[in-house]
Amino acid sequence: MKNSIIYDFLCVAMRRGLVLWLPIVLLSGGGSMRGDDTVDPHGKGEVSVNQKSLNESLGAPLINSSDSSISHENTNFTGETLYSKQQNEKAMQKAASLGSTRNIEDAKKVIKDVLGMDASLSVKTDFRKASLLRLATHSEQKKSYEEAQKYLSEYLQRYSDDALIPVVLLRQGDLFRKMGAYDLERQKYYDVIKAAPKVNLDGEFDLNYVKQVAFIARSQIADSFYEEAGKLPQYEARDKYANAAEMYSRLATDDEANKRVITFKYIRSLYKQGEYAGVTSAGANYLKSFEDGPSSDEGEVRYLVLDSNRRNANGGQDHLAGYRDWFELAPARAGGGSDLEWRLKAARDLASELFDAKKYVESIEFYRTLAGLLSGSAADPEEYLYLMLGIKRVLANAEAQEANNVSGFEISNSIKPMIVALMNRARSGNVQMSLFDSFLGAGNENGARGEGGDRLPEWSQLKPLVLKSLSVLGEECNKAYTSVLPVYYRMALCAENIPAQSALANYEKMRVGVIDVAKESIGFDENAVYANQEVKLHVLKKSSEDDGVNGILVCVWNGVPSAGVELTSGGGETRIKITDFVGLAKLPGGSSIHRKSLPLKLVSDMASWRIGTLKWREDFNKQVTNIGE
Repeated sequence: MKNSIIYDFLCVAMRRGLVLWLPIVLLSGGGSMRGDDTVDPHGKGEVSVNQKSLNESLGAPLINSSDSSISHENTNFTGETLYSKQQNEKAMQKAASLGSTRNIEDAKKVIKDVLGMDASLSVKTDFRKASLLRLATHSEQKKSYEEAQKYLSEYLQRYSDDALIPVVLLRQGDLFRKMGAYDLERQKYYDVIKAAPKVNLDGEFDLNYVKQVAFIARSQIADSFYEEAGKLPQYEARDKYANAAEMYSRLATDDEANKRVITFKYIRSLYKQGEYAGVTSAGANYLKSFEDGPSSDEGEVRYLVLDSNRRNANGGQDHLAGYRDWFELAPARAGGGSDLEWRLKAARDLASELFDAKKYVESIEFYRTLAGLLSGSAADPEEYLYLMLGIKRVLANAEAQEANNVSGFEISNSIKPMIVALMNRARSGNVQMSLFDSFLGAGNENGARGEGGDRLPEWSQLKPLVLKSLSVLGEECNKAYTSVLPVYYRMALCAENIPAQSALANYEKMRVGVIDVAKESIGFDENAVYANQEVKLHVLKKSSEDDGVNGILVCVWNGVPSAGVELTSGGGETRIKITDFVGLAKLPGGSSIHRKSLPLKLVSDMASWRIGTLKWREDFNKQVTNIGE
């Protein structure tokens, strides 16, 4: 924020004529510039005012010393000679390249060339000013802040009455902040406030200019206090945050202030101090006053207000309604990506606090909200598994036809209904499949419903896009489940302490997959357990018959299913043969989310153990009930 303000000011300064013909970017360099306006460039002594006037009119340094024998007493030249005009133009053209230099060495070469030309003193003076600033820029870019300060200090010494003095002082303050010298930084900003009224623009005093410069300096002082506080121990930081808050409060009443930005910074400073009542009041006013426009800061303000209410609740739960309202707020009013970050933080903090307080009903509610926020674009992360299995079906169908020498266009035509069905499912699950859109025609409703649409490219062209789509879905699934699995585990722990909740269902979300089975499978029961010596799975949801899209959702208790594996139900009544499997334990490409990191492995293994324990308890209770009956 601060840098953009300074650069905006520089632009204003240039428009007002403070910078004549060379762009000024303030940063760094090395040594000082030689060749003062009043010193003989060849080292022969001081040049008188009259001699300088003669040099200026001629456009060439003919009079270089005080003992020159060339008479100037009889001259009264007026106007610019053709020679001086040509030399000035050449010098200015050469000088313009200073702004595009990329390092100090290039800048110094341009400086040497320009100062060695027969340009007038006024041109060279303006160029020397710009050169000092450009050298400072290069020094700052290579993080040589002390060197940059030397160039800016030389500017202040040489041109103490220059209109750009406030700007140079602002830049020095910015450099001191980067150096961590906050007291020196703030002193420079106070110097800016003193220097601004002394500036004459076109020979006139400009009150608006003074107000703008002073406001920039004051706002930088407030930012300096806030930044310094963030690097101090908490017991030392409070006073700095208090100083920042006080200054932001004053700045907010200024006509020059961006009210939204300054008010936000004021609220943030109050929160850092622990002034939660002030945050609640100021935050409510912020949300009311600036409700008609987007703000990247709105999510943080909502978080600060709600967290302040939570801290002031003293263990009560009246503050929970505010969180619920926020989480249910439409995304367009929520503030976008920045808002999501603060929603995640709020849900995570709140759910953990409630869990630690053994308030499991409320805790599982907010863990469920957190899981929804983390899952991303899909309505349910399981949708990724269904879609990946569907794409594998498409590939298997097409490759079987390839083996039988079916033409590429015939293959594409035959698999189009499968692709359209997948796209319809993706849209209903809010999953983006942009590569499929590219060859089906994005937004083509008829095509999406299978009612015509453009002809698909032949299979050799289509296959790389299908494979890429499978890879992208795998990556998205990986990201979604990586963040959400620990949340599912907490939800399951909560559920174990809530009689009406099923902890088993939450644990099983951590080990899900989707299978296809061979047609020769005998029977098939939902909620049945199928196993052999290596694999054991629990059927969670059967697919509707012959829909061509849905797989069979299962929880894999043990092992990893693969094509060709045969499993038998607990009583041996039914048998299934797996033809394909996509799950957290085996994504396309062979990767396993459960083995991605040690924390994920631990929660996965713990889920497997708890599933076995809870299922045994469930079966035991059924047997006890049967015996009782």
